[in-house]
Amino acid sequence: MAELYRKILPVHGIVMEFGTRWGQNLSLFHSFRGMWEPFNWSRKIVGFDTFEGFPGAALSEADGKGAHVVPGGHGVSARYEGYLERLLEYHQSESPIAHIKKYEVVKGDVSQTVPDYLKNNPETIIAFAYFDLDLYKPTKDCLTAILPHLTKGSVLGFDELVHHSFPGETVALREVLGLAKYPIERVSDGSGFYSFLVVN
Repeated sequence: MAELYRKILPVHGIVMEFGTRWGQNLSLFHSFRGMWEPFNWSRKIVGFDTFEGFPGAALSEADGKGAHVVPGGHGVSARYEGYLERLLEYHQSESPIAHIKKYEVVKGDVSQTVPDYLKNNPETIIAFAYFDLDLYKPTKDCLTAILPHLTKGSVLGFDELVHHSFPGETVALREVLGLAKYPIERVSDGSGFYSFLVVN
């Protein structure tokens, strides 16, 4: 995650994570902002999740038959988003210009909340979008929604690209951006690989 974040240091815009779940990556992104660009008040970190697992309406044939591809799969503890908010608030209180809120946690189905967020925040430029939704429909909906908000140098990261148990993420990327337009690279953290592409 550190290597992916470093790629956006010269790129203006915010960071969005789709499929925040427990908030591990969101917390890392918030920490990286505090370490490497502590006075960049416009580098907001925004996380989206249902915090209730996969919505039944989001499941489709493109998602395959994996054991976790069920309504409510990959859920979290009740009211977990409140705990995550408090954690990020503490991170911010320890950073410079702490009076400017530089994070947001958005609860709900991303197929609705992401377009709503972008409509309500038309100034949004996305420097880094990280996809950990696992499923076809929400991934496709988010990719489609954010396209007008990307800039040259924006980084798109994916957790389940080319993942047999979660094929929907790859199918969505292929349908929205194609696989030949941008080189798809990967980076390792020692325990696994993350796929990404840079808009050029």
